[in-house]
Amino acid sequence: MDALRLFLFSLLLVLGMDSSAAAHPPLQQTRTRQQQFLFADDLNYLNLDRGIRESLLFLKQLSPTATIPLGNYSCPVKRLIRSLVLFRNIIASHPSAKLLTLEINTYFDIYQPSGMSGITPRETVLVTGYYQPVFPGSSTRKAPFLYPLYSIPANLVLRRQPGAGSAQIGRFQAGRFTQYWTRKEIETKGYAKGNELIYLQDPFDAFLLHIQGSGLIQLRDGSLRGIHYAMKNGRSYKSIGKYMVQTGRMNLKEASIQTIRKYLDAHPEELKEILYHNESFIFFKWTTTHDALGNLGRPLTKGRSIAVDQQCLPAGSLAFLQSKKPVYDKNGTRTRLPFGRFVLAQDTGSAIRGSGRVDLFWGTGRKAGKAAGEMKETGVLYFFLLKEKFL
Repeated sequence: MDALRLFLFSLLLVLGMDSSAAAHPPLQQTRTRQQQFLFADDLNYLNLDRGIRESLLFLKQLSPTATIPLGNYSCPVKRLIRSLVLFRNIIASHPSAKLLTLEINTYFDIYQPSGMSGITPRETVLVTGYYQPVFPGSSTRKAPFLYPLYSIPANLVLRRQPGAGSAQIGRFQAGRFTQYWTRKEIETKGYAKGNELIYLQDPFDAFLLHIQGSGLIQLRDGSLRGIHYAMKNGRSYKSIGKYMVQTGRMNLKEASIQTIRKYLDAHPEELKEILYHNESFIFFKWTTTHDALGNLGRPLTKGRSIAVDQQCLPAGSLAFLQSKKPVYDKNGTRTRLPFGRFVLAQDTGSAIRGSGRVDLFWGTGRKAGKAAGEMKETGVLYFFLLKEKFL
């Protein structure tokens, strides 16, 4: 990627600009045969069958007559299921990239997202990374474990109105439905008090769990418990990276999770102001698994699961992602190498909006977190649907 494109995509990521291509449909059919493109999987099919299985388990629990958004259209669930089943059978023998590409072009329609607005080529998407963190925690509030994660409080309500696409999140005050409190109000006025699930020792660790959506908590006895998103307060997500750039605390090239943490460690008196800029607040629940869970309710697969905007890209579907990834040598020196692999759309996120954003799940723990934090690249994405004549 050239310097100009890197700058533009840093701007889009940090400042939260539009990631959709308004002038074009969010998903449109393409032909890779004309491009002499090879679908070569850099992981050599590792864990791909597992990822497909999780998508199938999600899709098969839906009504047979259900549909899932596919760009400006709706795709029958049964077509997504048959697409995954056939592809799963094809890869069972680990075919060569050349043979697999021939099979894909024979049996599947291929679609590409429109990509980021204002960036050429128009199919270019922004690829970032996320992971499941592991943080120490305590079930009791005792220094240094002072920063709670909360379960859903009883004063948070969902209001469903006839004809509305989704429920409104809020609360009742003097008999009237209104917005739920902001992050600052929840943390300073105790509106979630009594619903503490766990206490962490670092406020930024707690904030990161709000961003990542799930994690593992290592308790003081050494045991691990999984924690996962349960509900949010209904307030809009606001990027603290954008806020820190706008207020002159760092420049675009510096902005990352690592540099934000470093800045907050050096300026603890500014921490609350910066974190409270994001009014969105997440409530959690314990899980019975140590796996990270996506919004489909299924475990995510390291290197295979992606988060996309499921309002325009099909949930549970199969895709091929081509981009660059951070690679470290034994001295810790980082390089970026091209890669291509098959992935499954199994998650979404507050910051994932429009057809031009993809978030790749890197796994669990510090190493995954380091790679995810360094993942900010251009890329292309291809979705596969079984051709109607083979249904």
